[in-house]
Amino acid sequence: MRPVYTVPRGVEAHHVVRFMAARGTRAVVVVGGVRPIGIVTSRDLADRVSGGGLSATLTRVESAMSSPLITIGEWGAVVDAIAMMNQRGVGHLPIVSANGYLVSVITLEDAQHLRGRGVPGLSEFVRTSVIVPMARRRAWERMVYTVRKRVRENRLWWFLAVGLALAGAVLALALGRSWHGFQTYQPKDYEPKDLPRQQYEEQKEQSKQADPNPPTR
Repeated sequence: MRPVYTVPRGVEAHHVVRFMAARGTRAVVVVGGVRPIGIVTSRDLADRVSGGGLSATLTRVESAMSSPLITIGEWGAVVDAIAMMNQRGVGHLPIVSANGYLVSVITLEDAQHLRGRGVPGLSEFVRTSVIVPMARRRAWERMVYTVRKRVRENRLWWFLAVGLALAGAVLALALGRSWHGFQTYQPKDYEPKDLPRQQYEEQKEQSKQADPNPPTR
């Protein structure tokens, strides 16, 4: 089966780049709901995003896709597909059903190969195709991605906020320790002690208690 890869509208360009690299494909169809609305190739991403000075993390795939989409019906002829791609100068041609749903994508090489085999119509090619959409993130993954995106977009302000918060925490800790030390301050714990003097005073006090009427001179 030939995989036909699709991505939803609104996804960022760097996710499309990773998806295409992981799948080994050079083109994906952009869908809005269930209908194709455009196509984007690796060259489109290089020329319109990287070459255009746009951020791949902030630019949506719609900015790089080719639209309106050039399509051919699933009951069309191979020679018509070749003529259409040569006339429009494209290398990928989406094939749609009668109600406009994407059923396959044919390249110029595929079409020429079919013509060389004597295959007149595209229906045989369509039967060997399967649609592979980009997997949608779970709710918590979307939330994490949204937070990370907001941080990237406002990186300077986040650094300032975190820095101020850390500075405030350090200041509060320092003030708390200073206040605690002031409240528990005892001179006897910090003033230097003269041990011989202290012992003399204690002996003198003991002698006074032993002789309540010391001699007078």
